[in-house]
Amino acid sequence: MKLMVVGHPFLLAYNQQKYVAMKRLDKNLRLRLVVPNRGSDRFGVTDYQVHAELGAEEVVGLKAYMAKTHMTYVHSPRRLAATLCDFQPDVIHIEEEPQAFITLEMLVLRRIFAPRAAVSLFTWDNIVRPRRFPLGIAKRRMRAFSLRRTSVVICGNRESAEILRAEGYFTGKVEVLPQYGLDVAEHKPGTESELREQLGVQGVPVIGYIGQMVERKGLQLLIEVLEKLLDCPWKLLLVGSGPLDREIREQWTPRLAGRVVAVPAVPYEQVSRYFRCLDIFVLPSRTVPTWKEQFGLALAQAMMSGIACIGSSSGAIPEVLGPGGHVFKEGNSAELREKLKALLDSTVLRKRLSDQGRSFALQHYTREIVATRYLDAFENARGVHNPGREASTETLEAGSLAR
Repeated sequence: MKLMVVGHPFLLAYNQQKYVAMKRLDKNLRLRLVVPNRGSDRFGVTDYQVHAELGAEEVVGLKAYMAKTHMTYVHSPRRLAATLCDFQPDVIHIEEEPQAFITLEMLVLRRIFAPRAAVSLFTWDNIVRPRRFPLGIAKRRMRAFSLRRTSVVICGNRESAEILRAEGYFTGKVEVLPQYGLDVAEHKPGTESELREQLGVQGVPVIGYIGQMVERKGLQLLIEVLEKLLDCPWKLLLVGSGPLDREIREQWTPRLAGRVVAVPAVPYEQVSRYFRCLDIFVLPSRTVPTWKEQFGLALAQAMMSGIACIGSSSGAIPEVLGPGGHVFKEGNSAELREKLKALLDSTVLRKRLSDQGRSFALQHYTREIVATRYLDAFENARGVHNPGREASTETLEAGSLAR
């Protein structure tokens, strides 16, 4: 199979491991990753990278225009068309939302230069956002255009799949899959004794959060709960960066009497070491009008690392945790306090939950399992793609618009 992938996350070599895993599983897979030649991440602006196990020709870095967000960027139509003509993919997988500009550009060019290629899309959208005229109409039409030209849609969570079905634009095969799988060796359980000592968190249970320091992650609630648990021995390890950095430094650390250790965002390759410094991982996300938790990759990482996990009921968190963690009703401080206190008081309970979480993660979130399911989805897209039926649909749509 010749697979072309379009998506901004894959300008980083670390994220390209998803497709490296697919190549290991399918020796006949030929790959082209089309990515912006430059982008921003939590460490600033970076040029696109090529994973050590990929050839230079397998990652195509193209200049991104209108790149204020991942929803608005496009590539040079000429360069994108040339890549399509040269590679002639069997499947084009677009890891951007259906209403993203790059998705529409890719679909228009594919119809002209690679009409026999099947299309699959990935979407996170698990909330119907209120949008005023004319933005709401424009979004719906863009989604309809994309989804009616797609053979398979991969949703990052169940709510996304439910919204997709309710819209009615897509009636084909829907898969619910994580965007990324995890490396088992990278996320092996253990204790980073040296790092714990460097951080000053040895000798007591360590509660932790690793991710963006933003309000919607519910960290203020976690701080409020921990203020009521000062009679228990614990330390809080926060790893990440964001708008809450100053509040953490100037308010939370003094309030919790030296029990908070804050570490700026670390490279992806080092994150697993910080998970192994934890005894309990908490993701207390809260839903806001424009967002709810779409997956919570850190939960899957924590479970794979053998950490006892607690998450709120926001969005996809309960389905990601499954039987491998405790769920509390989002915003409910009393319930979160009860679950934290129980884990702080009992090493046996922590061990039981960590074993359950790791078992669940090994069944659902390993890189090999996720890569296998993606390959199956791509093969399914090839099987159901019908260029003649698509051409008929486009003719009908054109006639409808003309009237």
